[in-house]
Amino acid sequence: MGLFDWLFGKKKDPYGTKPGQDYGDKDHAPKPYNDQPKQYQSAQKPYQAPPKSYGAPPPKPGERTEKLSFRQARSNKPVDPLADQTIKTPRRGPNLAHLGGTRESPDPHTDVIKLRNNGMPEIAHLDDLADLVGATRNEIIFLASRPGWGEPSHYTLKELRKKSGATRMLMVPMPRMKAVQRALNAKLISRLPVHEAAHGFRKGRDVLTSASPHVGKDVVISVDIEDFFPSFTFRRVSGYFRNLGYGRGVSVALANLMTARLRDGATKQGNKWKPVAYGSHPDIGKRYHPEIPQGAPTSPGLANAISRRMDKRLHALAQKFAADYTRYADDLTFSGNDELAKSVGNLLQIVRQIVRTEGLRLNEKKTRIMRKGKQQRVTGVVVNKQTNVSRREYDKLKAILHNCIKHGPTGQNRENVPDFREHLRGRIAHVSHIGPERGRKLMRMFEQIRW
Repeated sequence: MGLFDWLFGKKKDPYGTKPGQDYGDKDHAPKPYNDQPKQYQSAQKPYQAPPKSYGAPPPKPGERTEKLSFRQARSNKPVDPLADQTIKTPRRGPNLAHLGGTRESPDPHTDVIKLRNNGMPEIAHLDDLADLVGATRNEIIFLASRPGWGEPSHYTLKELRKKSGATRMLMVPMPRMKAVQRALNAKLISRLPVHEAAHGFRKGRDVLTSASPHVGKDVVISVDIEDFFPSFTFRRVSGYFRNLGYGRGVSVALANLMTARLRDGATKQGNKWKPVAYGSHPDIGKRYHPEIPQGAPTSPGLANAISRRMDKRLHALAQKFAADYTRYADDLTFSGNDELAKSVGNLLQIVRQIVRTEGLRLNEKKTRIMRKGKQQRVTGVVVNKQTNVSRREYDKLKAILHNCIKHGPTGQNRENVPDFREHLRGRIAHVSHIGPERGRKLMRMFEQIRW
């Protein structure tokens, strides 16, 4: 007897098998075991040998098995394959006459009932899409096609300097593309459901409505989403429209009309348009997937609509902490009193998880926790006791107006603004909108300037 058996005792095998007996042998199958009293025991099923292979059954033909998101992977239903169908130009690419169906043969996967329930326009084929935006079918195919090297681009690239000193790449659509996108924004994007917590790029809402719910709170938490617009890629946009009820061809066409790659943009050099060079900006080499372009009319509303589920989850989270939640583009703001002030760390941890599961990520460098006693700012608006502009911004504008009164406005236009008078009037109107009292003081100074 070994030391282990001497210490713990040699236990009897409950299955009644002998050492070395093969459990898979049908002639020597183990006895059924049930440790319940006899009066509670039920009939035992006959023994069956374990299967030779373990794991999930082999995939069916056409069933997608790789590169699924965690939500799709949990589903037992097969998912149709969805490749990154960035359409090439008709000249070099395949024949696109079948894209999105036709009047004679519409897309059979269009869910009309679902579209009606969502209040969306019924687009059963590409001809319906062309009629919706006031274009022809060939124009839609051309604008939805990705240009090849040396071919005309649908976007021009412009650099916008940030406060940090870095630059942001803007993709400004060409006139014909911009006209189609404006029509899509008015007739399609404006109907998409958006959560009430979203205040950016919505009619009747601005930075003031976003900051007002956070006035007079004990703690204000501000977090920023990194690469907000670039995170909404072609796949996410096309999948969103598929979920609304549109067919696959129409969803692909809509996604191509509303997304673009940075490397597909062009810059104007003299009188000629030239493709952008890879080394001209750091983002061009990093962001090579089609994304929502910053500068397109459809991008803000589409980003708000896709973020609706995230806003819903964050709003419910804020209610758990007795807090308020608003979002202005990529700025997320939470505010509350004692209960939130004691649980800031827990809130931020859950916010990170929610944002990550929605395919986004936070910019930890821009996370700010502003408690009572220090200046609390939300989207540039001070919210300690009432909404107001910052003292620094107010003093700077006041000094410009004072110098205009004393020395004349010509020498104060240091940024070479084309219409300096209307520029100052607009800045004063912004201050008046946020803080009416300070705005009235600045307007009295503006009226004393001799133009």
